[in-house]
Amino acid sequence: HMKEKVFNLIAHRGFSERSPENTIQSFDLALKEGFNNFEFDVQLTKDKIPVVIHDSDLIRTTGIKGIISEKKYSEIKSLNAKNNFQNLTGHFRIPTLDEILIRYKDKAHLHLELKSRDQDLSEIVFNCLKEFKWLSSKKKIFEPGGLTISSFYIEQLMRFNHFTKDENSAWLLEKITHNDLDICKSNEIDLICPRALHANHKMVSEALEKNILVRNWGVSSEKDLINAYNSGSKGTTVDWPTKGKEMISNYENNKISN
Repeated sequence: HMKEKVFNLIAHRGFSERSPENTIQSFDLALKEGFNNFEFDVQLTKDKIPVVIHDSDLIRTTGIKGIISEKKYSEIKSLNAKNNFQNLTGHFRIPTLDEILIRYKDKAHLHLELKSRDQDLSEIVFNCLKEFKWLSSKKKIFEPGGLTISSFYIEQLMRFNHFTKDENSAWLLEKITHNDLDICKSNEIDLICPRALHANHKMVSEALEKNILVRNWGVSSEKDLINAYNSGSKGTTVDWPTKGKEMISNYENNKISN
């Protein structure tokens, strides 16, 4: 039968189904389970330290009230970011970007999301990547040791591209439109990333014709995952990569046996 198509499962905020999101433990678990692509969110503290956390507020993940951009790194570095894993023993810190860049050098492909609108974010992240020698690695998309810079804010990608156009850049949005494909083209953005629910083969084909790759986000069910898989997309972020892999393989096996 046909060679199985390559569809990459990216561990969303690490293996966040089984370990507190955006923690070293969560990223380590993704690697241990065989997923060497993971996604994480970066924003800046008050003293402009890039840290790995999704919300602008600390409350959901740490139980402590406070806004990241209003707290110095020293005020958040010892917090326990267990979110919904309260019964887990152990300490789950909010990592710095530097830690991630050191720990996973050549071990993972990093899908780094520029999470906030902070005007210094792109430049500070760029400087960290440069310092820890992640730039210009010439790694392909999804290849360990490589990098994909993503954001919902096109201006953050434009700022990043101002420093280098060598890295994969990915624009996250609800759905692909013709207008957005043109915007990607004119801003040299390499990937367009619709919500899995809105992935469709026609728009993915149009993106590919313009040399723009597609990956997805926002997978909340098996239906979303299979929709993304069937759209011609190159992969998606998912909280449960092991289950996701099984779902795709069952889906393929059913197609063959029917």
